[in-house]
Amino acid sequence: MVDETARICVEIFRKSTGLDTSKRGTEMSDDDILSAAIDSFGIDSLETMEFIMAVEERFDIELNEEAVNRCSTLGELAALAEAERRV
Repeated sequence: MVDETARICVEIFRKSTGLDTSKRGTEMSDDDILSAAIDSFGIDSLETMEFIMAVEERFDIELNEEAVNRCSTLGELAALAEAERRV
């Protein structure tokens, strides 16, 4: 089951990137999106930054840039956001 922070991150990701997973051949579940490599979605660095800024704004947090750069999946970014929310 996808936790609330992860679900919201997927929703933000879909909106901020205009992600249409049906173009990948099949509709992707939230769990599929969370586990896929971020670079597999074909989004550029600007779209990635817009997503990160939208997450920060939504949760009223500031994510550490180095920690964000270590994340390779949306699930890792969601976990980082969740950890920051708990601080």
